[in-house]
Amino acid sequence: MLRLLPLRRLLQIQPDLNSNNSKFLTEELNFDPDKEICGVDEAGRGPLAGPLSLSMVYYSREALGNIFSGTILTELNDSKKLTAKTRERLYPEIHSHASGVFHQFVSNNFIDQFGLTYSIFYGIDKMVSRSKLKAPFLLIDGNYNFSKFNPKWKYQSIIKGDTKVASIASASIIAKVKRDSFMTSLNPKFPNYDFSSHKGYGTKKHLKEIETSGYSKIHRKSFLIKNPKMDHGI
Repeated sequence: MLRLLPLRRLLQIQPDLNSNNSKFLTEELNFDPDKEICGVDEAGRGPLAGPLSLSMVYYSREALGNIFSGTILTELNDSKKLTAKTRERLYPEIHSHASGVFHQFVSNNFIDQFGLTYSIFYGIDKMVSRSKLKAPFLLIDGNYNFSKFNPKWKYQSIIKGDTKVASIASASIIAKVKRDSFMTSLNPKFPNYDFSSHKGYGTKKHLKEIETSGYSKIHRKSFLIKNPKMDHGI
């Protein structure tokens, strides 16, 4: 005998695409339900020091329905539009509601050797391999063409995806919180640079620190600055 679920339970399992009360597009629900749609974003493309931080977040369709209905993660947004406190508050909430949260650092030395685009591909590829997902499809913030690195990759680039797609926004927060925490932890090791303040970005304060103390081992040597002291041993 067939057991029927209550209507309320059915609505929870099958998100209503016509009742999206959130700021996000229902992009993840436009794909085959058998695919695992993952949002991908990075933090730390532009800094003069420190690693690239990448994250990949995968939500179930039920969780996405709750995001779109405004039931959960109501503060979710592009990490750049949130305060540090809000990002830190959302960090455990994302982990709680997501089916999968993955993270990868790519070092400053790797970036210097291979460049940013390949470093981003490499970091994402590491996360996908580690995830053990059966049929991942990636929604990646930005405008990338990774086919020359791996023509078998299943992905879609979305310009400003961190403001449009919930899973990408979530990935942007994970990547940002992880990188900020790491850069702050470097202060005792590199006391001549206030990494907890500028996180390695090219602020006036950071440029002055480089002018005074030169490059440290955590700086990206391929990111050229006018007349820095080339002391690599600090």
